[in-house]
Amino acid sequence: MMPVQWLQLPQEILLEILKYLSPAAKANVRATCSYLRTLVDHPSLWKHSTILFKSVPFNDKFWETLQNRKICSVELTKVTLKQIKKMTTSLPGLQSVTIDSCLKGETLQGLRPLTSLQQLNLLDCSTLLDQDIFTEVVQFLQLTQLNLCKVTFSTGLPLTSIVLLQNLFSLTLHSKEGLVPERAVQYILFRLPKLRVLSLAVGNMNKSKLSLCFNIPDTIVRPLEEQPCIPRLQLQKLELINSGCAGLSANALDQLSTLQTVNLCQHVCLEQEDLLKVMLQKLPNLTELYIEWSAPFHPYVHYLSSKLEKLSVVGTKVSNDTLWCLFECTSELKYLDLSFSHGFDEELVKQFPRSFPQLRNLYLSNTRLTGDTLVVLANLKFLRVLDVSNNQHLTPEVILAFRNITSNRIHLIL
Repeated sequence: MMPVQWLQLPQEILLEILKYLSPAAKANVRATCSYLRTLVDHPSLWKHSTILFKSVPFNDKFWETLQNRKICSVELTKVTLKQIKKMTTSLPGLQSVTIDSCLKGETLQGLRPLTSLQQLNLLDCSTLLDQDIFTEVVQFLQLTQLNLCKVTFSTGLPLTSIVLLQNLFSLTLHSKEGLVPERAVQYILFRLPKLRVLSLAVGNMNKSKLSLCFNIPDTIVRPLEEQPCIPRLQLQKLELINSGCAGLSANALDQLSTLQTVNLCQHVCLEQEDLLKVMLQKLPNLTELYIEWSAPFHPYVHYLSSKLEKLSVVGTKVSNDTLWCLFECTSELKYLDLSFSHGFDEELVKQFPRSFPQLRNLYLSNTRLTGDTLVVLANLKFLRVLDVSNNQHLTPEVILAFRNITSNRIHLIL
């Protein structure tokens, strides 16, 4: 039989092959001929891609290419109002917009034509009044994800308008000063029935203020109010930023009993031992725990659930004894992140294939590892991602040997 030229393969097969290419590789393939240009621009290859718009001129050909690819997600960095208007005209079906630079009022107003917007991420709201932000945001009634960072909250009243976004699944509220108005947060949490993911920068909130956010309001909702109050929260994921002085009451923890994921991030001296201990004791459905702090983790390891599947303890002191306890109580771990953590020996890492046989993702950035240990980690038969970056002891020869042993089935982060 005559050999089949690869360009003669069915289009479905070629598209499947092209999915594995990086954006740069796709660009190189696209430049070869008109047929491959058409294939590379196929919407199926860009369904989950986010296009980064920087402060550069965009010609008509640029917008035509994005239209052909049916781009649904963009990130804006220092773009002009003229470019935003061109974007909303050319890509009216955008579903996700991220703006990572200082906002201007005209920028938000320029997004109004995006009636299909489902995800809005505003990473720097420091230059706008909260009233101006929420006046624009609540117009996107289809929103399922809203991230607002560096917000300066006034009385909290503008924040309550979020209850108009009844489709919200995920909400992030990070204030510029590190504090959020607790009564306004309480008001909206019990009026968003679909909310499952919440991230709060709680700053110096004490136990009573933080608990108030998760306690059902005492006041009876009048029939004329815009949204009824739900009896119980259904949050699945909770992230608390800078929660060093905070705590949670028994009633608040009862409202949070559906949590499956907890993320505690502390950038200063840790004073939240009781918060973590109580959460581990009172949240029976917890399967994911993410911690970022500098204090020892050993006091809490005994409270970890055997159901835990993902554990991240970034920048944390993890002693040999702590790892031994982890071996005993979390054998079902599929995800383990010890990046920039310290206090354990390399010999303990060699125990991972036996103690964590289900691992899919392992992150050991800034951990001293030799070639022998890397070869041992190749015995993790389900492992798909391994981060060994910031390591000067792994030679190119060792890396090549590891890739050969694992037949390149593991994505190695160097």
